[in-house]
Amino acid sequence: MKIMIAAAVAVFILLVSGSPLLAQAEGSQRVIITMRAKSTDDTHLKVLQALGSKASYKISSNGNSANEFVALVAEVPASVAAKLRRGDSAVVKRDVMNLIPIVAAGDVLDVEEDFTTKWIEAMPSFQGTAFPSVEAAFGSLPKLSLTFKTSMIMAALRPEIPWGVERVRAPAAWDYTQGEKVRVAVLDTGIYTEHADLKGKVDGGYDAFTKTELKVNYQDRNGHGTHVAGTIAAIKDGKGVVGVAPKARLYAVRVLDEDGSGSISGIIDGIIWCANNHIQVANMSLGSDQPSSTLQRALRYAKAMGIVVVAAAGNSGGAVGYPAAYPETIAVSASDSNDQISSFSSRGPEVRFIAPGVSIVSSAMDGGFANFNGTSMAAPHVTGLAALAVAQGWVGLDGPDGVLEQLKKAAKKLPGLADTEQGFGMIDAGLLTR
Repeated sequence: MKIMIAAAVAVFILLVSGSPLLAQAEGSQRVIITMRAKSTDDTHLKVLQALGSKASYKISSNGNSANEFVALVAEVPASVAAKLRRGDSAVVKRDVMNLIPIVAAGDVLDVEEDFTTKWIEAMPSFQGTAFPSVEAAFGSLPKLSLTFKTSMIMAALRPEIPWGVERVRAPAAWDYTQGEKVRVAVLDTGIYTEHADLKGKVDGGYDAFTKTELKVNYQDRNGHGTHVAGTIAAIKDGKGVVGVAPKARLYAVRVLDEDGSGSISGIIDGIIWCANNHIQVANMSLGSDQPSSTLQRALRYAKAMGIVVVAAAGNSGGAVGYPAAYPETIAVSASDSNDQISSFSSRGPEVRFIAPGVSIVSSAMDGGFANFNGTSMAAPHVTGLAALAVAQGWVGLDGPDGVLEQLKKAAKKLPGLADTEQGFGMIDAGLLTR
């Protein structure tokens, strides 16, 4: 599929440098102004002028009319930013709306801070346990320092099918489907497209930092996204590792930088790109404890466009984070090899399924392999399973013909775990085929 930039982000007003990225000035705050889809450029300008904005770029949906919107990402002065401190959303909206002319105010749906956080490192139990000889070298969010030679030697000493892929019984489905032609997006740190188990698998992508679809820009600079991609769709070739849906097609949507950080507007941008570019399944192995009304609006749009979004529940050991806490996603908790919930895994009524998330071996950014823990590792198992379902003709998230219903039918409850820990249980790919 040829990816078109028609979608995602149009530059609305550029900084003097010509870059569409906003450099936050001292005493100012980046905000997201959500507008009605049919609002005009003239209305956008009136809103920006009223808020004293210096610059903005625009994220636009272009599909399902009932869920369309436009998000203006703008830098506003401190006096306006002070009105946006998190608190009562109704008060925030009232105070900001009082600044906007009545002629334009009717088109404003919401205004919120465009916060930036470490969407991976903020989950402290994410660890690269890697191989014993380098175990101590990995911190809470490692860059993959495992040498190619060491990882290849270790790869030769283990089977191609990682234990997690075996545990969800992916091989039981492969005689029927391997996820052929299903378009799967990985919203993450990018993908190292030259890895032997991923080479030729990545059909395109998008970089939310440069607002481009250039291959060089969505390359992984951290390793997290590459690891996730391998669990979803690494090639089945008798060596290295194999993913749950080895014939699915991957798209690298880079919304996090080399440190695992990113803005909420960048993540929203990535979701809208997926929806506007006919992605069928999207993996979000990232999370924050901060909600965002525009993020949920973007997920609603993605759902309306037929995307199945799978999200990591989080690694706090407590409540499920965002975006997994939103009902427009499939939230996944993490289990160990004994079918117990991992100590770090978040849990709550939002959890839909549990999947392997401890000592998960997958592709590494250096071309080798690494062993990681986290709900970040659990979610891509379910993403691969969703791709197997889509390949058999099931469409979208909800409804009797939706992917969620098929995953539920194929899931089995694990003994000794509460519903808040496992949702509908562990999915058996052998029960997913028809």
